Amino acid sequence: MLPDRLAPDGFAASPRVYEGTLALADMPRLAPLLAAAEGDAWLQIAPGLDEHGRRLLEGRVEAAVPLTCQRCLEPYYYPVAEAFSVVVVASEAEGEGLPPELEPYVSARTVRPREVAEEELLLALPAVTLHPAGACEPPAHDAEAQREALSPFAVLRGRVRSSEGAD
Repeated sequence: MLPDRLAPDGFAASPRVYEGTLALADMPRLAPLLAAAEGDAWLQIAPGLDEHGRRLLEGRVEAAVPLTCQRCLEPYYYPVAEAFSVVVVASEAEGEGLPPELEPYVSARTVRPREVAEEELLLALPAVTLHPAGACEPPAHDAEAQREALSPFAVLRGRVRSSEGAD
């Protein structure tokens, strides 16, 4: 079962692994991106200390995120299965002092597993949401024909062509 909050000071206690599901629609930054307010993310998270005494969160998040394809405008499920490892720091300045291979997670007091899962899901999503190649096509449209018909020169075009044939 996932706790609502983890106290970073308790990371040194005996190793413990938490896991559970979280509703995607309950994640405030992710919810506006969803094609439907449905689905769950599975989160596994293990707080601990690394060999240098830094507070470490390791885990995995998995979900089928309902997104809207920007090509065909239909919903589809984007699969996410991401492992993560972050170092919990109290400030951005402390995070900047970490070696470049370590990813900081800024949290001054407590760590909320829901926020960690949401952050990892957002990082895993593509910049442009599309079905896999060949799985869809753009919707048919007649924009070119409409543009021709609405053109103020459409009437003149017909007259010019008919007068050219008269010569």
